[in-house]
Amino acid sequence: MATKSAAQVTAPLYFGWYIVATCFFVSFLSMPGRQGFGLFVTEMEPTFGWDRSDISWVGSVGFLINGAMQPIMGALFDRYGPRMVFGFGLAIMGLAIMSLAFIMDLEHMVNLGVVTVPLDLLWFILVFSVVINTCLSAASITNMLALVVRWFRRKRSKATGLAAAGTSIGGLLMIPFAAYLMGVINDSPLNLFGMELVGWRTVWFLLGTMVVFLAAPLAVFFLRPSPDAMGLNSDGDPNPEDAPAGTVPPQRQSGLYEVDSWRKCFKTPPMWQLSGAYVVCGITTGLLSIHFIPYAEDILPETVNFLWMSFDDKKVFAALMFGMMTGLNAAGVIITGFMGDRMRRKNVLSIVYATRGVAFMCLVFLPVLGYPMLGLVAFAMLSGMSWVASVPLTSTLTADVYGFRALGTISGWVFFSHQIGSFFSIQLAGYAYEWFDNSYFWPFLIAGLTLIPAAIAAYSIKEHHYSSRYNSQPTPQLATAGAGARLY
Repeated sequence: MATKSAAQVTAPLYFGWYIVATCFFVSFLSMPGRQGFGLFVTEMEPTFGWDRSDISWVGSVGFLINGAMQPIMGALFDRYGPRMVFGFGLAIMGLAIMSLAFIMDLEHMVNLGVVTVPLDLLWFILVFSVVINTCLSAASITNMLALVVRWFRRKRSKATGLAAAGTSIGGLLMIPFAAYLMGVINDSPLNLFGMELVGWRTVWFLLGTMVVFLAAPLAVFFLRPSPDAMGLNSDGDPNPEDAPAGTVPPQRQSGLYEVDSWRKCFKTPPMWQLSGAYVVCGITTGLLSIHFIPYAEDILPETVNFLWMSFDDKKVFAALMFGMMTGLNAAGVIITGFMGDRMRRKNVLSIVYATRGVAFMCLVFLPVLGYPMLGLVAFAMLSGMSWVASVPLTSTLTADVYGFRALGTISGWVFFSHQIGSFFSIQLAGYAYEWFDNSYFWPFLIAGLTLIPAAIAAYSIKEHHYSSRYNSQPTPQLATAGAGARLY
């Protein structure tokens, strides 16, 4: 009697899923150093004498630099591959985050010509806004998803959703834990290099340590540029010679606007529709990253009673709401990922933006009506399901339309539009908070209203006409791409 070999009985796990898992954990470990910025706002303001508009400059300039560097890092990603770009980016970013623990209160003012800036604030801007955000653009979720889509075809939305969920789970677990640590370490400081690190300083140091010693090695060890580099096919499909007799091997399809140069995409409608909607995505998510926790602290009572729990520190509860919101993003990206493989992705993306718009209306109007707790919880649930969900959908649509040859660079330009929106919303919210008697009502209301045109722009994309999912013509092999479109 013939027996099956072990290889026939148990096929090895497709390496693309290792890529997804690595992207998940890298996002999980590196996310709090950026998205947890709101935790440090009310801690650093009294330490250095900054006001809300000063802090807003740090966040907004960081988002803008991160976006401006994304096309450059995307081009480096296309040329040199993920291991080098992610490895260097994460290592330097982690060291920079660690260094924020040692920022000192300096009285000196620096005259920059048009404005005079405190030296300690300038230090913070250079480290956080410039160095950290430049490195973050190297190891960004945009580059991660540009990598994941190369490994999958049929399961592309599902794979990108699972990879993006690392950001959400990181927010769910790490940000509330960081808020808790701030309080605990105030009573038990950490002595390092002759300096006593208390509260927020220790948290910065620990967040950076995780990036340097965990995230960077993971990226270097596991990430690979494409299935071709390992002699594999997308989705783990068998080679034609190994397929059963009569099986037609799948061919990669091309979209109407597949390009070999990123410049060509600006002459096509999908680029402007995706980028326009992504500007609004940046307006709303950037605002939340910097101003949500301070806003929640403003509207909450000193002692918060929620369900069976009582919180004496409203910062911890605000961080818990932020963590719940980002945690629900995990469910959102996974659900929309499965939906995106079964429905037209532009319809799912439009639903995501519309859901986020409803969430903002809850956040703005329920506190005015006397229900601040209900407003925060409703917002956390609805926004949580829709915050990060727009990212993998946008990335997969970009890959479907424009192909892989310049995907890192094209995705970088799309993401740059996102960060432009973040820059203006963070900055304007900081000034509006002071203009409107320490109130966030108007900036949050305006941000919510911008989601209406975003939903319309996403829905208007003619995916059936543009996307490779609905194109029956096989694309030329990637090897025919221009010399500048190397895949490593």
